Amino acid sequence: MNYRIIALSSMLALAALGACTSSGPHKAVPPPQLSMDKIAEGYVRQVLAMGEHDPNYVDAYYGPKAWQDDEKKQKRSLLAILNFNARLQKDIETAPADPNVPPELWALRKRFLRNQLGALEAKARMLDNWKPSFDDESLALYDVSAPFYGREDFSPMLAALDKLLPPGEGTVSQRYNRYLERYAIPADKVEAVMTFAINAARARTLKYFRLPEGERFELSLVNGKPWSAYNWYQGNYLSKIEVNVDQPISVSRAIGLASHEGYPGHHVYNVLLEDQLVKGRGWKEFTVYPLYSPQSFIAEGTADFGVTMAFPPAERLALERQLFELAGFDPAEVETYDAINEAAKPSGNAVLEAARRYRDGSSSLEETVDWLQTYGLTTPERAQQRLKFFDTYGAYIINYSYGEKVIHDYMQRTAGADEPTWAQWRAFFDLLSTPRTPSPLLPD
Repeated sequence: MNYRIIALSSMLALAALGACTSSGPHKAVPPPQLSMDKIAEGYVRQVLAMGEHDPNYVDAYYGPKAWQDDEKKQKRSLLAILNFNARLQKDIETAPADPNVPPELWALRKRFLRNQLGALEAKARMLDNWKPSFDDESLALYDVSAPFYGREDFSPMLAALDKLLPPGEGTVSQRYNRYLERYAIPADKVEAVMTFAINAARARTLKYFRLPEGERFELSLVNGKPWSAYNWYQGNYLSKIEVNVDQPISVSRAIGLASHEGYPGHHVYNVLLEDQLVKGRGWKEFTVYPLYSPQSFIAEGTADFGVTMAFPPAERLALERQLFELAGFDPAEVETYDAINEAAKPSGNAVLEAARRYRDGSSSLEETVDWLQTYGLTTPERAQQRLKFFDTYGAYIINYSYGEKVIHDYMQRTAGADEPTWAQWRAFFDLLSTPRTPSPLLPD
């Protein structure tokens, strides 16, 4: 084991040895108090060590390379990780406060590290053959569990779409997907449309946020992934955004991905954490992002909610018209197109419920595919892609539609208003740039 790791976990033993050299009756020596910065280093190393057991675990890292190299060399066992995790969780409770940090912010930092380490412990146990239910996994990894949804919850959606869609043969889902096919961006225009949409989302965000100089993104199109898009944050205010073109991308999806992966979604979230907490306060715990953690609920929920922050109805329609023209579609169809896409929003909850039933074994593969097509409004091909996502990422799916709802409701209670205001953007900035955990965002 690397000396730095040993130092963090063996200070108690060293203190006890020192006590034995004193004269007179033996007196118990209280455990030494580790600083929060030392605990943060231990946490980062824990995440990197877990990454050696699960290649998907570390979503981003831009901290000291030596720490990463150490963990690659050590390849600590899950038992060693669990034992050190227990030590760190105790140390958090006795860490002395920093007088230069406001007490409210300090409390947020402690809660963040406590919850992140709790999720790391749960993931280590899962890798060691613990098989929780979908909801137990959700609670253990993401600090929340999602509501249950039944067929009756999606009847209003199907009825609304039935009225809005052009008449035709087949189910509502089949008619919906045939309609969307009309507005699938031609392959040779996807990159241009996506770049335009991301830049539009950036311009909207910069009206309200001042981002650090030099923040930027790189866009690339990929194939053969279980996800539709991904933001790989590189540090130093750079994001690499990949868009999976295995399935057709509609105009509405382009707007959603531009905001979710870019502005004011994942890119802005990571940039603000680096700027405000890593460079601003020296908090190294934010140089690493473990995918299976409460941080993902905040990241995905704010990214989905960020779409409506950047593009409330009027602005969304205006951008859709521009993207229709860029993609070669008739802009006169935008209002109908927009209404149909808005009516289909509850399908995200149907996808969540499909994952729960599939992962818990209450629905077979065939039943899950049928549910995804009927209520999740997917094509057979996209249903198969969803199954790959469920198999790869487990309960992670709750972070999207349910994450958006939790963030939406929190913002309503905090800043009010149905459409974005300066107060909402201020509250959103605070949410993105401070250590947050999911359960305190829920209503009392």
